[in-house]
Amino acid sequence: MTIKHCIIHGLSSTGAKNEIQLNLRDEENLNEGPIVSLFTQLKHSLQRSATRQYGLFDPEQTDNPLPGWLAKYQHQELGFVSVSKKMTEQLKLTMSDNEEPLTAHLLFVVEELMEHEYLYVFWINHSDAQFIDSQLQVENLSYINGGKLNYVLKLDFSQWAIKDWQQYLTIQTSRSSKELTHAFTQFSGFISGVNLQQQTDEFLNIVDQYAQSLDKEESNNTKNTIVDYCVDQDMQGNPINFDSLSQVLNENEPDKFADFVSEHQETPQKEIYAHRNSLKKYVRFYGREKDLSISFSSDRMEDNITFNPKTGSLTFKQVPKSLQAQLAQYLKKQED
Repeated sequence: MTIKHCIIHGLSSTGAKNEIQLNLRDEENLNEGPIVSLFTQLKHSLQRSATRQYGLFDPEQTDNPLPGWLAKYQHQELGFVSVSKKMTEQLKLTMSDNEEPLTAHLLFVVEELMEHEYLYVFWINHSDAQFIDSQLQVENLSYINGGKLNYVLKLDFSQWAIKDWQQYLTIQTSRSSKELTHAFTQFSGFISGVNLQQQTDEFLNIVDQYAQSLDKEESNNTKNTIVDYCVDQDMQGNPINFDSLSQVLNENEPDKFADFVSEHQETPQKEIYAHRNSLKKYVRFYGREKDLSISFSSDRMEDNITFNPKTGSLTFKQVPKSLQAQLAQYLKKQED
């Protein structure tokens, strides 16, 4: 990982309409020291997020200036500082109807990774805390909360260059403020390019078909390996590459699974992004109500766990020893 460019701009508002103030830097921040640690922490928070979305610049939003500015940046017709300022000013325009007080900072980073470039725009959050000063007085301070992300935009320049590719943008938004979420989405010109859950369900249906040709033990191991690989890729912010996954599954026949996926996909793709929760539910059932929580591996079904859909009853033929001990102790107390 190499930070090629980075800069921080600020914006603030008292909550009155059209009164957002900007604090713009004229030079890049040094791409070393604490800012590198901050970027790494923010990037990891984005990768861990299960609510990020993938898409593209909305082709219907013809007044969106971001694609033009970023294309000029790529062709070295517009400098990084200039494009970051223009983007901050554009965000200010889309926030013109905002009526809540705020003080925020935007971190713009261009990362170079294995000959690929990525642009990140992080809305940096701050949290309040207390500390004891040298006079032993309790004072307040504001610190960067890198573990909490409300708004992020990421552009993969390499994927953007691929014709008809619809997943070169990644966006993270917050549910805490509808106005700011709308403003940030409008600023980016983002539109979802894929239904992650639908895409993941299609992939898992293919996995089911593939697993049917295997014996039970190998089928369960294969499903678990696939899910572990996919979740790990998602946690790193990477797509699921079927060629790489196929090699993990079978080193002796490294193309077997990838070929099977390609033959059964409605629209053949070499890689996809996945819906993390759908992946986890595929190999593990879980549910929760006010006074009940149940979780177990899906490969235990029909083995020592059965479900009757007509009555809604779930039967466990064997329960964990620790639970047995708790139940036995409870029954003993009831008898006493």
